Amino acid sequence: MSFFNKFKLFNFEITLDNAETLVNYIKSIWANNKMPETGFRIVTFNPEMLIATRQNKEFQKSVQVADAIIPDGIGLVWLLRKKGAKQVQRLAGIDLAWKLLKEAIKADLPISLIGSTDEVLKKSIENINDKLGKANLIYAHNGFFNDSQQAQITNVLLEIQPKFLLVAMPFIKQEIFLADLYTKGFKGVAMGVGGSFDVWANLVERAPVFMQKFGLEWFWRLIKQPERFQRLMQTFIPFSKIYFLNE
Repeated sequence: MSFFNKFKLFNFEITLDNAETLVNYIKSIWANNKMPETGFRIVTFNPEMLIATRQNKEFQKSVQVADAIIPDGIGLVWLLRKKGAKQVQRLAGIDLAWKLLKEAIKADLPISLIGSTDEVLKKSIENINDKLGKANLIYAHNGFFNDSQQAQITNVLLEIQPKFLLVAMPFIKQEIFLADLYTKGFKGVAMGVGGSFDVWANLVERAPVFMQKFGLEWFWRLIKQPERFQRLMQTFIPFSKIYFLNE
């Protein structure tokens, strides 16, 4: 979409616009029934995903074809600023998804949710309905499915064509799933939201607001889940090479 302010980072066109711009654009295409022929897909991008795109070409392609790639990760924001995008700000995917859910519910648009476990999904839906109003939820499915089941889920989504779709799975799986869905003719707005359903179900506590503002949510998650340390190091070392050595 040429409508957005974008910055080229390696092989990716990063969207620099704030949440208000994105929400207003999507509200307008919903309200005026002027959805782009190929739909509109948002990827929430962070350093871990950047490293993964260098190791998995299918995943890299799935990110590149998105309509908006937003910087959801303070490390990515620092890298963008170093490369010349001086005014870029972090845009947390979980916050953007919540804002879009609010607008979709307000407009009584058909919504679908895919991901997490049945228990987490059910609790997320209950809390969404409680906090944002009754959602016009036309389809929901957990995020644990085999190839045959994925084909069935894809066929259902293509048939019912929800206006807004959220997918909460491990990021490689969710983005490849979404890219494939659009290739086959999905025409709504969709985004992958990773572990957001766990937060909405009140099973995972989000970082305090002041830590969010300073880009320290990763540190909060590490405190709460020390087992994430090895995963963090697997990103930190290669990302440091990218940042400091331009590798």
